[in-house]
Amino acid sequence: MTFPISPGVYTKETDLSNIIPNVSTTTAGLVGYSVKGDITQLRLITNTQQFINEYGEPVPGNDFHYTALTFLENGNRLYCMRVVNGALYGGVAIKSSVSAEDNVGISVGSATPVFVDDSGSDNCFNIFGKDPGVWNNGLAVIIENVDAVAYTFDIVVYATDADGNYVKVETWTVSRNTQTDGYGRQQYLEDKINGYSDYIVVADSALAVTVVPKANAVQLAFLAGSDGSATSPTHVNTGWDFFANPDDVDVRILLNGGETDVTTQTKLKTIAEARKDCVAILDMPYAELTSIPSMITWRESTQNFNSSYCALYAPWVKWYDQYNDKIVELPPSGFVGSQIAYNDFVSEPWHAPAGLNRGIMSSSLGLTDTFTEGERDSLYETQINPLQTFRGDGNVVWGQKMQATKPSALDRLNVRRLLIILEKAMAASLRYFVFEPNSELTRFRVTAIIEEYLDLLGSRGAFQTEVGDNGYKVVCDTTNNTPATIDRNELHVDVFIKPIRMAEFIQLNVIVTNTSTSFTELIARGANL
Repeated sequence: MTFPISPGVYTKETDLSNIIPNVSTTTAGLVGYSVKGDITQLRLITNTQQFINEYGEPVPGNDFHYTALTFLENGNRLYCMRVVNGALYGGVAIKSSVSAEDNVGISVGSATPVFVDDSGSDNCFNIFGKDPGVWNNGLAVIIENVDAVAYTFDIVVYATDADGNYVKVETWTVSRNTQTDGYGRQQYLEDKINGYSDYIVVADSALAVTVVPKANAVQLAFLAGSDGSATSPTHVNTGWDFFANPDDVDVRILLNGGETDVTTQTKLKTIAEARKDCVAILDMPYAELTSIPSMITWRESTQNFNSSYCALYAPWVKWYDQYNDKIVELPPSGFVGSQIAYNDFVSEPWHAPAGLNRGIMSSSLGLTDTFTEGERDSLYETQINPLQTFRGDGNVVWGQKMQATKPSALDRLNVRRLLIILEKAMAASLRYFVFEPNSELTRFRVTAIIEEYLDLLGSRGAFQTEVGDNGYKVVCDTTNNTPATIDRNELHVDVFIKPIRMAEFIQLNVIVTNTSTSFTELIARGANL
């Protein structure tokens, strides 16, 4: 603060209203192959129609689409990353107005949408599909209303419909000159179209900005778009790198999406363990569903994970694909992610997204297998969460074990998710105390903020509580902030919690007695033990 020199009233504000923020609990991430969609960055999808618009309708055998669509039945925040192998952009080359040649389709596909002049110096600009793939070849454009005085022209975009006919979908009035229209809006074609069009991007040439394009009277079809070759786990794993930094993208669930190669599942495990703010929902490979011993052998020998940030589910789920009018068998991760979202909507994140109250997969038509009780026991012992059909009740998520082999509170999904929420929220709040004095006042404020937050969560049933016990304890004082700790510029905050446990094993004991028996006396004698 400044020191006043002359008499007067000096006002200052001190903000002590810090609170611990809420964090999202069901934002998910997904990586996979698609013939359409952005390949340069993550896309946030909030509903099924938005997903279809960006990535197209599902193709049987492509689990990327199905996992997204099943998750979005209950979830509403999904970050998607499309991966490809050599997909190419298709497009057209637009000539200058004085060119002797006509506008033509691109003869050779491009790996990136950059300007290419393969027919002399009279190419004015190129137009490509907004992302690579054969779908580009279903687009066409007309250049019209060319004004050589105002340097403006229209780009009219067409897309083929289900019958193969061109339908006008967009019109852009643009210029090659950096200029604004009568409303002060930029007209330069790259600035106006790229990143805003649902169908195209443009790449301008180095010709003088006063050069206008040549008009064409009929639709000019895009050429040379290609889907490339089949993707491999390497491409998928590279796509997951976009989720590695928690400061770049905020997610709580990583969806396997049927990419069950062990290297890919290891990638999800590595990301979840490094971020420490999300869980990986993994699928049992379809080829291993032939028998219980096959699944257990794959789990213990091939995959062999030991992590409290991964949960594995089996079998696969039957679902009606309305887009192709057929029943398909899908990996469970999208359904489990959807049930996690449903759980958080009707209950609390620290409750189990399983069972007949919060685990019924309402859109599923069945499962690829129905386990016996003994089979479920064998699977659960090896940290494989069974999905189960109960006649009259539906198809249900019937487990919530993490792939941690050490028995502890952290071997359950509800506890891991509770800790993720606590740690993420408290860490976000404590950032405001970085570079603050390590004083008694600071430690008091830290303790008060965290205790207020934990008290709120405790009132919502996040902790095991007994009489006189809140289920948590915060320590931030001289006992854990010794002079040596303070001298190292460290502030230590210890938070003890007793996480809420779920009743997974219910013992029903029916005791039959004579008519004259006193129940009170029997119970007092321990007859129910």
